[in-house]
Parts: sequence; structure tokens; C-alpha cells
Amino acid sequence: MTEESIRITNRFGEKLEAIVRKPEGNGPFPAVIFVSGFGMDLHEYINSNDEISKRLAENGIVTLQFSFAGCGKSEGDYRQMTLERQGLQVDDILEWVSKGDDVRKDKIGLHATSMGVPSILLSDFSRYATLCLVSGAYQVYRTIHKVYEEERGVKINYSGTTELPRNSGAKTPVGPGFWKSIAAFNALVAVGKITNPVFIIHGDKDTKVSTEEVQEVFAAIPSKKKQLKIFKGGDHGITDVPRPMREEFLQLIASWFKQTL
Repeated sequence: MTEESIRITNRFGEKLEAIVRKPEGNGPFPAVIFVSGFGMDLHEYINSNDEISKRLAENGIVTLQFSFAGCGKSEGDYRQMTLERQGLQVDDILEWVSKGDDVRKDKIGLHATSMGVPSILLSDFSRYATLCLVSGAYQVYRTIHKVYEEERGVKINYSGTTELPRNSGAKTPVGPGFWKSIAAFNALVAVGKITNPVFIIHGDKDTKVSTEEVQEVFAAIPSKKKQLKIFKGGDHGITDVPRPMREEFLQLIASWFKQTL
């Protein structure tokens, strides 16, 4: 397996940090693009994306992780972030990956976590061979308000900048467009367009997204090949869990992409 740090310029002229991992041997290979959650960089929480990416590369799949504009080491101002703007950046990443000589153009998958899920649902996700959605924040407006306004007591400035505190102690600044974007997003309408093979993963101890919410979304997906896994005792992202559960999580994702790519 090889690993390379690169920069990809999006349609807004911002250079996004990215990591590409490639399997040993000669391609072309199938590929998977990773989309991180709210304010997270390309590694995701406690490097979850890195761990999954390496597992996929070991199974003969090229992977690409990137940070949205304004996150991690990517250029840009996160106060300009909307779900639509992030969806467009996902499309830009797909265009870059599709140009690689070592990638199967018809075998590109998408892995999204948390608020990365509504972002990809506003991208051209029909172009992917398969989707894997982990701990999706489908009712994102309700989730954001629950976490930051109700639980953390943040006073929201709808006409200016609001700094949302993270567990790490850092703060993620968002602007007025963010609130309009998440208020307008309708998960049930969005997932009603999914005809690709899709694997949804959730933990029943997720304090940000309820199991009932995920089950409602799953039922609304018209794809003929869809799968739902709810981990008993699993948290948001299936990260701070016993190692056997994490191993099962990793194996299920690797198996899904091997079957559908």
C-alpha cells in the first residue's frame, strides 16, 4: 500500500488537502471517496477514516480522504459553508478521482459519516456504484440545535457568525447561510432518490441521531439493494466502542465495498 498527500482545487478556487492510498499491484482499481462530518478534517473523529481507508486499501481499493474548504489544512472560510456548497465539493472530488488512470470509472463508491451524509445527498450521488452511510445526521437541523443550543447552551446568531464549541475545545464558526441550508434540507425527499446499492450503519446508543430516525430514512429508500446494520451499544460513528465491535464494523464496510464495487 502506498500513501500520498496531495492538494485538489475545488470549483471555488480553494485548495483542499487530501490523502490517496493505493493497493499494491497494477490497476485499474475500484475506489472509495470519504466524506467527513461537521467541521471535521479528512481523518474524522479519532482517525476513523484512516483506519477504514487502510482496511479498504488492503482489500484492493483505492481510497481518497479530503477536508472540506475551511476544515483541517484546506483553504477557505468555513463561515461560507452550506450543505449545498459541500455537495458541490464532493462532486469536484469525484471529477478528480475519475480522471485517474488507475481507477475504475464505473466502480467508485462513497463513504460518508454524520453530517457528511446530508452533504453527499445534495451531491450527484447517482454517479456512484455504491454508498455507505455511517451515523447519518438526516434531521440535521434538529440534531445541530439539540447538540449546541439545548445541550451546550450556545446562543445562535442567525444573521452573523456563531462559534460552535467542539469536544476538543476548538470552535467551528458558521455563518447565516448554514442555518438556512440545514433548515431547508429534507432527508426523506433526498433519500427517496437513492437507487444505488446503499449500506446504512447506526449505533443504538447514538445520542445525536435516534434509531427511529434512521429506520424511517431506511424505509424511504427505494433501492433494491439496501442494508441496515444497527450496532447494539454502538455510539455515533461506532468509534468509542469495544474493539470487537469496531472490528466487526470495519469488516462489514470492507465486505460491502468488495461486494458492490
